Amino acid sequence: MSVFISSVRHRPWLTQVTLLAVLLGALLALSLKTQDRIRSQQLPNMRISQLAAAYADLRDSNLEQSKQIADLRKQLTKYQQAASEDNGNAKLLSADLQKANLLAGLVPVSGQGIIVTLKDARNPPPKPADMSQEVYIETLRPYLIHDQDIQAVINELRAAGAEGIAVNDQRVVSTTAVRCVGPTVLVNNVATNGSPVKIKAIGDSDTLGSSLMMPGGVSDQYKITDPSMISVDKAKEIILPAFAGATPIRFAQPATEAKAEQAQRESEKSAAQAPVPTEDAPEIKKSLGNRN
Repeated sequence: MSVFISSVRHRPWLTQVTLLAVLLGALLALSLKTQDRIRSQQLPNMRISQLAAAYADLRDSNLEQSKQIADLRKQLTKYQQAASEDNGNAKLLSADLQKANLLAGLVPVSGQGIIVTLKDARNPPPKPADMSQEVYIETLRPYLIHDQDIQAVINELRAAGAEGIAVNDQRVVSTTAVRCVGPTVLVNNVATNGSPVKIKAIGDSDTLGSSLMMPGGVSDQYKITDPSMISVDKAKEIILPAFAGATPIRFAQPATEAKAEQAQRESEKSAAQAPVPTEDAPEIKKSLGNRN
């Protein structure tokens, strides 16, 4: 009897983990292939009703695949935890893996934090009779929530130390794109509500809230239009779902040790050469002016 066969018999979870990993990879590849097909193919010459039906079918298929991926990741995590109980080294590796999955957004997380709500202005200005439709649309822009508003909140939360963020219950990861298409907000290529937009973040609730409400911060831009366009609420417990989309890596690969050290030196050099903010800087002047 070979050593490998004996090892597999004494560790039945090894086969299960392998099968789950293969199945998860197949589903991710299928999801990626579907997305590539949608991007590469032009819209067929169909009526609006037919396009809507085709879109609904693709959306439902994508959602079903996302659910299957999430379930498989959950099972894979359980088997990885069971595998770590065999010895101390595996336990340490499992702890590092769980931390990496948490930071990457691949597992659900919970903790204290804040909920930011962005919504369109309650009473936008009416269209004057002598104003063209094009000019009126531009006039309305500050009174509507756009993708740059959502991205500005995400940036502030990350800078304030948020450990997990979700937009309309879609987990924000390193590859997340937030785009507005008409009244719809696409997060991870998943259509969500355009208004109101719910942004949940886990972290120190006081720090996260202060980062958005500080003078000259994100909330100040809505004071002129409508202060009710943004609200920030603290929460004792927030639960964020795991990212359930495809995570393909086509071009990035681990750098060699020499290249990694070179990149680190260049990063440190760039940080050391960064200018020191002074009170003469436009951003500092604006902040000081808002305080007075």
